[in-house]
Amino acid sequence: MNMLEWEDDAIPHRLWIERLDNNQTRLCMKVIKDVDPEMLYLELPVSQEKVMGAWQGRAAAVSDAYDDGCLYSQVRSLFNLDNGCVVWTVNHIQLADNRKMSADKLAFVPGMTHDQGLLKSIYATV
Repeated sequence: MNMLEWEDDAIPHRLWIERLDNNQTRLCMKVIKDVDPEMLYLELPVSQEKVMGAWQGRAAAVSDAYDDGCLYSQVRSLFNLDNGCVVWTVNHIQLADNRKMSADKLAFVPGMTHDQGLLKSIYATV
């Protein structure tokens, strides 16, 4: 297990990677500021070394944040890989008792890269 450290102290979540067979990696995220911690897993078609090299210590916004006081939602990119990027959909919901829960998701988006706040095709011609 290799921990991926956040640069942002405001993000208390834990992020790490585990080696799988066939030179693949599992990205693991524990969302810990919830009513009940949420565990997220994502299998990636690359080595641990590729993920460690791509991780920059922070997430970058891909969408504007929506926040109406009860729901916070935003798409963030975690890192780019040679064949796609990993995004994290952040969804925090305030419950009737004022506690918050998350309904987050990790996803690998093949053929896309995060660049200056946008998802762009890796294969786009210039």
